[in-house]
Amino acid sequence: MPMLRSFMKYTFHHRSISFLLSFTLIVAVALLAGCRDNDVTSDTEPIPDDSVTTLEPSAVDISKIYIPVELQSINLYKSSSTWYYGRSKQSDHFIVFWGAGYKDKDPGSAEVPETYRVNIDDLLAKAESFYDLNITKLKFAEVGTGKSNLDRYKMLIFVYYQSEWLATGSGYDNKIGALWVSPSTCKPVGSVIAHEIGHSFQYQVFCDLKGSSGFRYGFGGKGGNAFWEQTAQWQSYQSYPTQAFTDSDFGIYTENYARHICHEAQRYASYFIHYYWADKHGRDIIGRIWREAKEPEDPLQAYMRITNITNAQFNEEIYDAATRFVTWDLDAIRDIGADYIGAHTFKYTTLEDGSYQVAYDRCPGTTGYNVIRLNVPAAGTSISAGFTGLVNAPGFNHVEEASRAGWRYGYVALLKNGVRTYSEMYSGTNGTATFTVPDNCSKLWFVVTGAPDTYAPHPWDDDNSNDEQWPYKVKFTNTNLYGNVTFDGTETPQNVTLTYDISFPFSATVYPGTTVTLDDDIITLAKAFVLQPGEITSSIGKSIKLYAVESNGTLNANTTANNGHWFNTGGNVCAWGGEARVFSEFNGTALSFAIGQYPGQCAAGNKYTIKQALVYEYESGKTVQATFVFNITLL
Repeated sequence: MPMLRSFMKYTFHHRSISFLLSFTLIVAVALLAGCRDNDVTSDTEPIPDDSVTTLEPSAVDISKIYIPVELQSINLYKSSSTWYYGRSKQSDHFIVFWGAGYKDKDPGSAEVPETYRVNIDDLLAKAESFYDLNITKLKFAEVGTGKSNLDRYKMLIFVYYQSEWLATGSGYDNKIGALWVSPSTCKPVGSVIAHEIGHSFQYQVFCDLKGSSGFRYGFGGKGGNAFWEQTAQWQSYQSYPTQAFTDSDFGIYTENYARHICHEAQRYASYFIHYYWADKHGRDIIGRIWREAKEPEDPLQAYMRITNITNAQFNEEIYDAATRFVTWDLDAIRDIGADYIGAHTFKYTTLEDGSYQVAYDRCPGTTGYNVIRLNVPAAGTSISAGFTGLVNAPGFNHVEEASRAGWRYGYVALLKNGVRTYSEMYSGTNGTATFTVPDNCSKLWFVVTGAPDTYAPHPWDDDNSNDEQWPYKVKFTNTNLYGNVTFDGTETPQNVTLTYDISFPFSATVYPGTTVTLDDDIITLAKAFVLQPGEITSSIGKSIKLYAVESNGTLNANTTANNGHWFNTGGNVCAWGGEARVFSEFNGTALSFAIGQYPGQCAAGNKYTIKQALVYEYESGKTVQATFVFNITLL
């Protein structure tokens, strides 16, 4: 029979691995949905006939094992089969099979080459904890009442004997969730497996409820939807909360947060709306959205219907969420996000009247937002922002119904004691937003959201040129963009050195350590280069270039794919691998450095000094250098 398919694309990231995996989400007689590669190859050697073992059926409890259609031609009792009950183990809610390449060896045994080694007991124990989370806290399925296939069947895990990365979660035959993984995803079992089991529970929604539940369709008339990956990320971070900020996808979010929440460019990174909804309604709201979806709704439309709010109220909530994301002011992420305040990036052009117009690649789409940091005037100062919406302005995407245009805007202040102060919310195509600077104000931002009068889902079409955009300009009184400096024309560029003493925990498994933002040193850098901060960011890679500074002071222009450098114990540049100890990656938009370690190749108490530099050629043949010194201590 013909099968209805919606296509999704998934990118897997690792500091040494990056590849694009395309897969098909089967909606009807579904073989799988999620991140699975249908053409999996294994490093398995054929098993000689004289070594074949056949189990007696009575030796295996298969009372809760669903045999997928694609495996029904396989003799699961025979050791020469790809999958074999003799190479399996069960827990309360899972059965895990491991590939024929393991032969009769325990996958965790020292007899198995390290590349293929997997601790099956740990895998099952962690899987059970993720199962409990998705059932009891997130409410993706209702068990114990006969309403879920999980009452009848155990979820399936398949561990392939292969060195290539494989991590996919979905399910079989619209009956039961499953996942397919390679050993490298289980070293140790962590957020990757939590993510894929999250997909398995997403798949399970339709298995249990049928109808249009489970988002087995694309949004906006196209075939793909980003909500599978967004939600699986959030599901995994319920078990590994700090990774919401330390994983590389967070950096993608800070560059793309102005886009629609369900934009394909940030499908792995746009998971913060889940935190807002969970903070407002409880974590099970996410499971409700999945279970109560009605085609062709996207998740935002489903949320509006389920919570019984209007489009205007929804726009107010999006603004409220955006203002809280400025400082991560939600119970679940307030503390762990403290070091990531200020990570949002913003780009603009300065107009002749002194106002700032948002740049094309930071223009807010529907549900997207901008975070604009401002200089902090004296307490009690009344500041204002003259706001002008510029729908269909030249250089931006054209919107067919310009009358739909809308914006929300206002201020966020962070006080020295950690208290947040929020201004009233402003709206309208033209308006003036005012705010009185509170006492002990430490940081100050202006926030803008795209808020059209009617909502339209975002289609995944890999074409940014037709995305809804809501451009604007804004002019500030009694404040200015953060770091902007007044020059009198007599200044000349100078060298400068900025030193940072930083520390973060040693890890045998995790690369990221901490992020260093220039913060007040942006002003120091601006004065040294005699450039405004916006001019600095726009000049990165052009007249301003990044270098590593070797221990002898020479400059090294070679960088990694992530615009950074690996350093050895002596503070000299090296390749990723055995000599590498720590790294620093520069974000030229945020003017920040992501600093981390090579897992397992350092130790608590180790100290390293590394240096990088921005070299500014302010005239032909004339340069100045800003040197950044990082004194790193591993705890």
